[in-house]
Amino acid sequence: MKFQFIQPGGYLIKLFGLNDNDLELFLENEDTDGLIRALKDRNSYIRYKAAEALGEMEIGEAVDPLISILDDHDILVQEMAIISLGKIGSKKAVYPLVAMFDDSEAELRELMVYALGEIGGRDSVEYLLLALLDDDLNIKVRAAEALGKLSDPDSVDELVNSLEYDDTEFKTAVMNALGEIGDPTAIKPLIKAFNSDKWIVRRCSLNNLGKIEESPIEPFINALYDEDCHVREKAVELVGKYAADDCITYLNRLLNDPDEDVRQRVLKVIDKRRRKAEVIESDEDRGKSEKEQLEEVIGRIGKEEAINYLTEYLDDEDPEIRVRATEVLGEINDEKAIRPLIQALSDSKRKVRRTAKESLIEQGELAVQPLINLLDDEDTHLRRKAAIILGELGDERSIHSLVGKLKDTDARVRQKAAISLIKFREKAVKDLIETLKDEDVLVREKAAEILGEIRDPAALEPLEALLNDENAFVKEGAREAIRKIKNKDNKF
Repeated sequence: MKFQFIQPGGYLIKLFGLNDNDLELFLENEDTDGLIRALKDRNSYIRYKAAEALGEMEIGEAVDPLISILDDHDILVQEMAIISLGKIGSKKAVYPLVAMFDDSEAELRELMVYALGEIGGRDSVEYLLLALLDDDLNIKVRAAEALGKLSDPDSVDELVNSLEYDDTEFKTAVMNALGEIGDPTAIKPLIKAFNSDKWIVRRCSLNNLGKIEESPIEPFINALYDEDCHVREKAVELVGKYAADDCITYLNRLLNDPDEDVRQRVLKVIDKRRRKAEVIESDEDRGKSEKEQLEEVIGRIGKEEAINYLTEYLDDEDPEIRVRATEVLGEINDEKAIRPLIQALSDSKRKVRRTAKESLIEQGELAVQPLINLLDDEDTHLRRKAAIILGELGDERSIHSLVGKLKDTDARVRQKAAISLIKFREKAVKDLIETLKDEDVLVREKAAEILGEIRDPAALEPLEALLNDENAFVKEGAREAIRKIKNKDNKF
């Protein structure tokens, strides 16, 4: 096979274009330049995958190259360029996206609206407000969703005006946006929307009124008597959450509701109120540490009941409540607390995810096996989280499974597993040496790289044997690892 040149980084760029292995290597080694060059490859699949990788890695210097392929002759490449520009979030991409909006296919226009919502900023909001007036209903809906995500108070007036448009999907998208923004100006229009003859619109208006702190309680109480069971069930939830203790009087009336789901929701709300009262700090608790108070509460209601109670709050709309629930779950040293903490790793808020991670680390060895099992979850995000936390826990039981993740289909999972294995240092060397024999080129190369970072002399001989490997990248990885191990000046 002929090659045009060899880069300093060790990549062999073929005269006949790139292939999947090249892209994997670029991604594995976070070679931004290689991925940017791949955007010009004659193979549209390679251009597509390169654009996808640059977006996943959120590479700022890739913005101009991605803009340059917005007019690619392959619509799939165009779509991925738009998605990746949205993920990177550079305001530099706003005008190029808007400039080609009117002349683009419907699918591309929807993605452009999505990207503007990801990028944000004053210019994005202005163009999204214009998109609310678009003739295409899908564009209107996506624009409302994007404005809700950006939560810009300046968009409230236009969103309120859009409630006059008579389409259920669009109307609910607009109400959801108003709920996310949380501006009191939206309270009256949302109450007005409750007069709709469509139950889904009435339920949506209630739900979003519940997100605005200044909303009065009366609409929720009135909705307890709505003709539709879905609306009544939502009203029960909101009355239980926001009304004073006398709300029990209203809710008791619904214990005989004809709908089973409504009755169950009433029982759940009443029970939650009861348990909350049991957990409320009493006068003699004042001055005690949180740990002492927690132990007393658990003594009264039991660990299992406390965990169930806290788990319910992981679904609360207030992220600060979810954060506090994950904190307290971390303080309850019990294997039943692991499942809800793993659930919180997927929370929409970074602070909740971070707290869940810290709480799982606090659980120590109780969390190790569940996290090892999580390495095989279909959700790549959870596999990455599991790999990182296992590295923090430092339990040797996870080494073999982490080595196995060097074969994961997701590059970020492989990267996180490698980072964690380095933390195990000499303890991981035996498994990694065995992995040097793996049939997968990327796995052999990554194992050599990790051994080079660990710098254990026990790996020298197996690495030297790898200098005869059939793959140039593996040989280069082994050579670099040997250099690091022999260089006594290199330290951790």
